[in-house]
Amino acid sequence: MQVKSVTVRNFRNLGAQKISLCGGLNVFTGLNAQGKTNFLESIVLCSIGKSPRTDRDKDMINRDGDWASVKTETAVRSGVCSVEIKLSRGEKKRVAVNGMPIARIGELMGRLNVIYFSPQEIRVIREGPDSRRRFMDIDLCQTDKNYFYTLARYNKILSQRNNLIKTQAKNADIKEMLSVWDAQLAEEGARLYLKRAGFAEKIFPLAADAHYALSGGKEELGVVYQTDMTGFSKEEAKADLIEKLSLDTEKQLRLGYTLRGPHRDDIKFTVDGVDIRKYGSQGQQRTAALSLKLAEVSLMEEITGERPVLILDDVFGEIDAARQNRLLEYIGGTQTLVAATEFNKTPRGECRFFTVSGGKITQN
Repeated sequence: MQVKSVTVRNFRNLGAQKISLCGGLNVFTGLNAQGKTNFLESIVLCSIGKSPRTDRDKDMINRDGDWASVKTETAVRSGVCSVEIKLSRGEKKRVAVNGMPIARIGELMGRLNVIYFSPQEIRVIREGPDSRRRFMDIDLCQTDKNYFYTLARYNKILSQRNNLIKTQAKNADIKEMLSVWDAQLAEEGARLYLKRAGFAEKIFPLAADAHYALSGGKEELGVVYQTDMTGFSKEEAKADLIEKLSLDTEKQLRLGYTLRGPHRDDIKFTVDGVDIRKYGSQGQQRTAALSLKLAEVSLMEEITGERPVLILDDVFGEIDAARQNRLLEYIGGTQTLVAATEFNKTPRGECRFFTVSGGKITQN
């Protein structure tokens, strides 16, 4: 998979332009606030239908305009796939694949697979469990459309169940009412749990390998999927969750929300046996988060048969020179887009360099 070109119009501070990319390393340099990250963001938008930086589509429209658009043309096994997204202050977001409008974002998944890393991605290590669940969900949604729809159904049922707990807690028939929602929640929850467990089993060893390479063989990364669900089949996992939901009913009614299920999952990271969320250095946390992203590249290629596009935003300034060199060696053979204030490396293979200034991207 290779992005051949990106066309942007009125996207944040970027002027109307078409950028052609090479299949190897593409480096975008320039001072801060010139548009480097905005350009990378536009590609992620065409991959998953939303920005990694904001939940408001209107934030991506140039402040002096009423609309914005991004179009990517990507070489895939079947030929060329184009994705075009149009944003408007007065209308809903419009998405077209190969010129044909799509009705649901789920239809976009897998058209352009992108792995995105920025310094903020360290939150997968530092912040709460929701960041780590989001990491799993984004990856699984890109490679499995059924997972995308299962996740949407689960979240909808969970919201309705929580609302019932809050509004009907004193109803004498509350337990009978909850049993109906429990069966539905467990049906979708079992699917999520099994998909996540399978994903964890595959990606975590890859992350450990990447971390070992980046650290020069000096550190060992351990990653563990933490869930209160059990079972080797959907029926076993479903029965397990139904039982746990029923046992916790009184406590759930007292607290006002659902205590069991995949929405409570987490991931634990250790380096040489030490929990790095609590005790790790910033360098260890950043390397672990980056290793996880590199593992995503390998796993996505294994699942889809095509290597995804890797986007590294302001990463090289955050790691030491030795790890920078190891990273460049590790990503060989992957189309990679790098944004940096400066880049003084001499990478091997196909490269293309760009300067970004005032929203204008110029190939050197």
